[in-house]
Amino acid sequence: MSDSSGADGDGAFVASPPRDNWYQSSSFYGSSFALITSVDEAGLTSIGPYQLSFPFEVIKRRSWMVISRPSSNTVANVRRTGKCALNFIEYDRQAIETILKFGYPGQPPAEKMAYNTFRLVDSPTPGRTGPGFPQVLADAYQVFECTLDAERIAANPILRDSASAHLLLNIDNILVKERWKARIDGSGDAMPRVPMTYGFRGGSTFWFGEVQPAYKLPIPDLGAKHEVVHYEANRLDDTVRFTLDASKSLTGIPRAFLRNVLEGIVRQAKKRGVAEVTPEFLAALNAERDARPKGPPAA
Repeated sequence: MSDSSGADGDGAFVASPPRDNWYQSSSFYGSSFALITSVDEAGLTSIGPYQLSFPFEVIKRRSWMVISRPSSNTVANVRRTGKCALNFIEYDRQAIETILKFGYPGQPPAEKMAYNTFRLVDSPTPGRTGPGFPQVLADAYQVFECTLDAERIAANPILRDSASAHLLLNIDNILVKERWKARIDGSGDAMPRVPMTYGFRGGSTFWFGEVQPAYKLPIPDLGAKHEVVHYEANRLDDTVRFTLDASKSLTGIPRAFLRNVLEGIVRQAKKRGVAEVTPEFLAALNAERDARPKGPPAA
C-alpha cells in the first residue's frame, strides 16, 4: 500500500488555491449534464446546457437542483414561468459541437436557436403545452418535466441569498424513450451512452469525455443485510413504505427470493390499504399464513 504523501506515484499533494467556479478552476470534476429547455418572454423555447445539475431529494419526493449564474437566460425564464424540462441526450460528437455553442454566455435565445441541430417537439404530457411550457428534445433518451419550487427557495436563506442561482425543481414527470424504459432496472446488456463533461478549463476550452460502453457487475452476495432489504423494499411502490425495523426482520430471506417476497408483501399491504409495513404488519401476515388450512398430504 502506498503512503499518504503520494510521493511514490505522481508526487506529493499540494494545495490548489480557491477561485470562483472552483469545481472547474481549482479541481477536476467530471459529470453528466442536462440540456434545460425553458420559455423566453417572446414564447420561444430556449436550450441551455448545465453541468451543475443533479438529484436533490430522492426519498418520498422527487426533486432536482440546478446551480447557475444568476444572469443566465435559463434562470430568468424559469423564475418567470416556473416551468422547465431537463433533457438528457446520448453522446454524439456533432451534438457536442452544438452544446458547446449553447454554453456561450450572453446570447439571446433567438440567436442560440439559429444554429440549433436538435428537434424540438411539444411535450406528450397532457396539459403540458401552451404558454410558459417548454418544448422537449425529440433526441433525448429521457426528460424530466419540472416546476420551480419558489416557496421553498424563498424560505431557505442558503438557497435564497446565495451569490449563485439555485433552482430547486420539483420533478412532475419523468419521460423515458420506449426502448430504454424496460432497462431502467439494469436488465439487458446496454445503457444509454451518457456524455461526460469536465467543464470550462484554462479560459479557452471546454472538455468532454468520449463514451465507453457501460458494463455491469453483480453485487457481492454477502447476505441480505437490512440496508439492502430497506433499499429494495422502498423502491418497489410509491405508496407503500417499509420501516427500518420491518426491513431488519426480513434479513434472513435468501437474496435470490428477496424481491419476490417483498413484492408479495407490497401486494398484501395495498390489498389491505396499508401504507406502512411494520414488524406488526409482517407478524399479522405470518399469522394468517400459518392459520390457513394445509392441503392433503401427497399420496
